[in-house]
Amino acid sequence: MDSAQLQPGLITAVERQKRSKHRYNLFVDGDYAFSVHEDILVKHRLLKGEHIDRTRMESIVQDDERHQAYLEAIRYIGRRPRSHKEVKLHLKEKGYEPDRIAEILERLQSERYLDDEAFAKLWTEHRIVSQRKGRRWVQMELADKGVDEGDIARALGGIDPEEEYAGAWELGRKKWRTTGGELLERKRKVMAFLLRRGYSNELVSRVLRELAAGNEYGEEQE
Repeated sequence: MDSAQLQPGLITAVERQKRSKHRYNLFVDGDYAFSVHEDILVKHRLLKGEHIDRTRMESIVQDDERHQAYLEAIRYIGRRPRSHKEVKLHLKEKGYEPDRIAEILERLQSERYLDDEAFAKLWTEHRIVSQRKGRRWVQMELADKGVDEGDIARALGGIDPEEEYAGAWELGRKKWRTTGGELLERKRKVMAFLLRRGYSNELVSRVLRELAAGNEYGEEQE
């Protein structure tokens, strides 16, 4: 809101918005002045009959914008865990200024809503164990989300290699059963499939050895 539009006077009405039950419209000297979230309304004790000057109005409007940006970030994080970079880009897309974004990110980090190291660990475990993606896939995803290389390395280091192998084996086994052709052709197709999923050459080779040997359980023979 343009601060030039804020004029001092007497608060003559405080009305809840119809479309947003948590926001209130304030009227000064009978005219609409600005709207605020109910948290800001309570914080600043904005009551009918109270005189409000321009300096205080500007402070309240700024506080409300700060609060809106914070709530927007919380809603975004609430859908699923997010990295620092993701939240930053989201707030930028919503039209918030760099200084405001930096302020909100700092608050979120201090409150532990943003923690790239914890995010990387959670993301890695979900992708590798639950969604059966390989380390290379996860590494590229986390890098794209702006996660620090050290946090990525620690997250990947916390995954049991056998957990990753189990995922690759299960995917490879299903692909093998539905792939026709000669042995070399089947191996080539399954290899390409698993490599696209982000598994390493070494791990893929291990899976293929077991599949070609007809080992149903994917356990290397002595």
